[in-house]
Amino acid sequence: MFKSIYLSEEYLHDHKLRAEAKRVYELTAKNVERIKDIALRVIKYPDFREAFEYVDGLFPRVNVKEIPIYKVAAKDLMRMGYGHAEGFYDSISKIIVVCGVRPSHRPVNRRFHIQAKIETDDVIVHELCHYCYYFEGRRSISSEMREEFAYGWSVGYLRQKGLTDEEIVKHNFLPYMIGLSYEEARKNVMVKNGVSTYEYNNHTKFQRKEFRRTFAGKMFDRAKEIGMERGLCLVECYSKKLQEGTGLIDEQDDTDRFDILDL
Repeated sequence: MFKSIYLSEEYLHDHKLRAEAKRVYELTAKNVERIKDIALRVIKYPDFREAFEYVDGLFPRVNVKEIPIYKVAAKDLMRMGYGHAEGFYDSISKIIVVCGVRPSHRPVNRRFHIQAKIETDDVIVHELCHYCYYFEGRRSISSEMREEFAYGWSVGYLRQKGLTDEEIVKHNFLPYMIGLSYEEARKNVMVKNGVSTYEYNNHTKFQRKEFRRTFAGKMFDRAKEIGMERGLCLVECYSKKLQEGTGLIDEQDDTDRFDILDL
């Protein structure tokens, strides 16, 4: 019974991810032409020269300098359903979009809020890395693998801007890493408070909600710790790759290595 409940939750989680991927795909297919029409501007090389040249140096056969990037107003992205995304790459239409300036606002609950400190050139590097991921023949169903690739290869660029490894993780990677770390953080808090996985899985919906409410602070703090650890591990891994001076993929190396984001 315990195993069947566990598998059911895993299935529901997987189904949710696939449903979200399908929603984004359909959303982008619907909005591609509109995005091109309402873009504030089309960014082309040599605009943001350093960002384009950094990625071009890693992936010379991709010709990233030829890729147009559409800058769209934050309010328009919100209306089209992209929420607070700072940018995205769509592998079907091969379109890259970056968000315009967002109006400053105070988060509803600052206790549980992590604000990334990123600039347009950082987003351009990240999304160009996504473009290169697909150009190099990658087709992983795992969003974590795709994000690891983009975050990892952007490390060198962020270092060029004078950021330390800790600053890179804290100000750039952490909002994403925290999301990946919540499940592990919840389990850590459960163990420390004497709640078994079996007991939690058999809680009612109300009981689970109460558990999350009671231990929200501890789970958030632990997720930040795990997120920082994962982020620094990712930086270390890609530092070794960056020393090789290219992002060209060694398929055997890619097959054999572990997934940093699953540590």
